[in-house]
Amino acid sequence: MLNKIINNKILILFFIPFFLGLLSTFSFQPYNYVIINFLILPTLFFILTYVNKRSKNVYRKKPYFKNLFYIGYFFGVGYFFSNTYWISYALTFDENFKFLIPFSLIFIPLFLALFFGLATLFVGPFLKNNFPSILIFCASLSFLDFLRSKLFTGFPWNLWPYSLTTFPEFLQLTNKIGFFAFNSIIITMFCLPT
Repeated sequence: MLNKIINNKILILFFIPFFLGLLSTFSFQPYNYVIINFLILPTLFFILTYVNKRSKNVYRKKPYFKNLFYIGYFFGVGYFFSNTYWISYALTFDENFKFLIPFSLIFIPLFLALFFGLATLFVGPFLKNNFPSILIFCASLSFLDFLRSKLFTGFPWNLWPYSLTTFPEFLQLTNKIGFFAFNSIIITMFCLPT
């Protein structure tokens, strides 16, 4: 059964990353199941290393880099689709903005997912199952969060440290080291089970 799942390109490249992105919703408010991040990010890392490892035979044909992009992109679509739905609620207060609801539900996640797709595209070929690769993966995710927060007037919502809002003791570190350094530490902490 596991072999069938692992060898199914459509599941590995599209559905599993999308599902992982959707699942990330439960780590944020109002659910706050932070423990789920210890499953989501390592699984994403393993998918990337698996596709990179298998690139010599199954995935290498022409779209190898495209496949790395798809993994990150579909993870990002699921992540932002499930974490930015609240924008559509904000548009319901006035009848003049209701026509923007489909755009906020569809196009915002599709656009923001490009950041995850580009991160996995650039870092994916260098990933192996070792500790330096975990650090490279975590650094790329934290760098993409920084870029997403600064480019195009910024979208600093749904960063990984926001899943720790029920633990204010941890959030006190942001005062000392800064939010994006804390983001990098948190992503690395979530990836440690790898």
